[in-house]
Amino acid sequence: MGRVLFDESDKPLMRMTYQGLCDDAEWQRHIDRMSEWARRGQPYAVVIDAREVGGVPATQRKGIIQWIDRDRQHLKINCAGGALIFSSPIQQGLWTAISWVTPSPIPVKVFRQVPSAESWLLQMLAEKFPSIGVGLP
Repeated sequence: MGRVLFDESDKPLMRMTYQGLCDDAEWQRHIDRMSEWARRGQPYAVVIDAREVGGVPATQRKGIIQWIDRDRQHLKINCAGGALIFSSPIQQGLWTAISWVTPSPIPVKVFRQVPSAESWLLQMLAEKFPSIGVGLP
């Protein structure tokens, strides 16, 4: 069964990596962690590496929509952006469908590789939170 790995070693740049398709318990654990990040009251941006995930069941897509709606204000205040790394057009299509149902309160951009995603997020952090001193390498 799949799992989601979380990496906070380069705060405020956070990383999530999906490894395979998660069961509902793992999916909920990951939703809870994303909610905790949004509600911390600290600036952050997140790289979401979903290259190893195929389709996501409708119940799990609904969970993402509910999470965005529930934490919308926290995301708007604390998160500079989300970089989604996908390996297929199907994944991008699923995100597009989610964003039609509940538009993201933060800038979100799709990438194919981690370095370009991280570079964009560092720029977003520097623009939204200039006082934290995050910049491009």
